[in-house]
Amino acid sequence: MLALMCFASVFLASCEKDEDTADVSFVTTYPTIELTGEQWDAIMVGESYTDPGVEAFEGETPIEYTTTGSVDPNTPGAYVITYTATNSDGFSTSVRRYVGVITPEAAAIDLSGQYQRNAGALGVSTVIRLEPGLYQTNNIGGIGAPGPATTVNFFHPTVNNLVVPPQNVLGNEFAAVDATVIPGTSYSWSVVNPGYGTVLRTFVKL
Repeated sequence: MLALMCFASVFLASCEKDEDTADVSFVTTYPTIELTGEQWDAIMVGESYTDPGVEAFEGETPIEYTTTGSVDPNTPGAYVITYTATNSDGFSTSVRRYVGVITPEAAAIDLSGQYQRNAGALGVSTVIRLEPGLYQTNNIGGIGAPGPATTVNFFHPTVNNLVVPPQNVLGNEFAAVDATVIPGTSYSWSVVNPGYGTVLRTFVKL
């Protein structure tokens, strides 16, 4: 009888605890980040550069953010600046800014046009010039049916070199390494993405 009473007491205590927490839910307001200025930018080597920063919010309330990365305006290349904001519940979000430092020789070259991969699906890449030294292709891997999911931006910092920095494309991360170009003839790179192999892909200008 004593054991039964003890069991009943434990059961009732458990029920009371469940009833106390049954209707409790957790709601958080995720942080948001708004870039000031352009996300992609290109400057000439030797020019000064000032990071325009961002604005970070939790709902409508401004919050602090951290910045990693910087730009060396005297060294040609591509630079990534990452801004991170964390809300009061510890949830974080990040946004990236891309800055290319371009030599005058590279800026004078226009790489825009159509290029065809010389292997695989023989897909065609359409390259457009966004500004001197900054380009976009709709077909990073040279697949047969390119589109928004295969569209990336890249820099042309020096005459024979390209840089395709890590970037989010419709929720999928893309980048490329070993990227080179022979202006007016071809360009090559290896795609960094789980859906692509590590083979060097060459695109010949049509």
